[in-house]
Amino acid sequence: MLSLLAGGGIVNGLIKYVAQYKKQPKELLKTIAVSKAYSLVFCVVVCLLGCSFSRVISSYIFKTPDYYWIVVFLSVAQFGFAFTNLVTGVANGLRDTKTFAVIQIVGNILVLPVSWILIKRFDFVGAAISMVLFFSFYSIPALYFYCKSIFLKLPVGFKFEKQGFKRLLSFTLMATVGAISVPLVEIIVREQIIEHVGFVAAGIWQASIKLSSAYMGFFTIFLAVYFMPMVSEKTKVAEITPLVFKFMKLVMVIFVLGGALFFALRQYVIPLLLSSEFSELEGLIKYQLLADFFRVTTYVISFVVVARAALKIYLLSELTQGVVFCSLSLFFLNSGQGVEGAFIANLIMNVIYFIVSVFGFVIYKRRNA
Repeated sequence: MLSLLAGGGIVNGLIKYVAQYKKQPKELLKTIAVSKAYSLVFCVVVCLLGCSFSRVISSYIFKTPDYYWIVVFLSVAQFGFAFTNLVTGVANGLRDTKTFAVIQIVGNILVLPVSWILIKRFDFVGAAISMVLFFSFYSIPALYFYCKSIFLKLPVGFKFEKQGFKRLLSFTLMATVGAISVPLVEIIVREQIIEHVGFVAAGIWQASIKLSSAYMGFFTIFLAVYFMPMVSEKTKVAEITPLVFKFMKLVMVIFVLGGALFFALRQYVIPLLLSSEFSELEGLIKYQLLADFFRVTTYVISFVVVARAALKIYLLSELTQGVVFCSLSLFFLNSGQGVEGAFIANLIMNVIYFIVSVFGFVIYKRRNA
């Protein structure tokens, strides 16, 4: 959550405005200066809160206050998270996808051996530190690219501007809702499954969520890095519409090909990625794949909403999804459907989300034609 929210969670906002002003140097530098100041303020507030309530947070997460120092470590490390988010946000807004890719790859390569040593020697504590370092190490290649960029030579300071902060606040709220609502919904549904079916069923369902997150992450990054800057550059709906339908077709084709291959090889892939104890998931993964097909297609429209900074629509859609999914899950579980009911509820919710999003975009297109 903190890796997404570090610096205010304004990566998408930075991508939008950098793409929008990349041909207007003064506005571009002003946007970066305001973003730096906004991120700094947010980081300082989070750091102070994290350090002040470190024992309380440790007691809640680790069930003991003894690990308060890990919370303090995380509170300080999030300054590095925010710096990386700023560098990648500017790079993606300028469509410099190579820089983003290299930062991710190099960061992962650097942290792997360190994590292996920490976990092997210090067990749980080593694993906890590794989770913090996992995101911290991205700042090393990010610093390298920043030092090589023109922005180091330009007078880009910190600009504390009320209007600029207000504009970025929309993206902070969207990121906060997204970062909190998804884990919260997962926790609620998992508790429902445990109560109605048991821990094993909850583990099966949670495993499908983890697999889904892995391949859906590819589409999320692809759309954020490549699609959203293109949409942000456009000012007319007539220019955005062809892009939306083009990318919807593209992600559909990619997902169908990848999903079909995954489903065909599920008897080998699932035990390989998880273990043979998750064999029950082989009969349920079809629901997850179908649900993710509709979700990934809807992502295209969702990124248009983010690119247009449509805060109310985003918040309403995120909260509605959570309520619908939780309600359907509880209904199916109470009806004796077992863990399969949770998978079916997820599928129905994503189909509804897809239909409503498409109709909403069509209405938006006609009103702004």
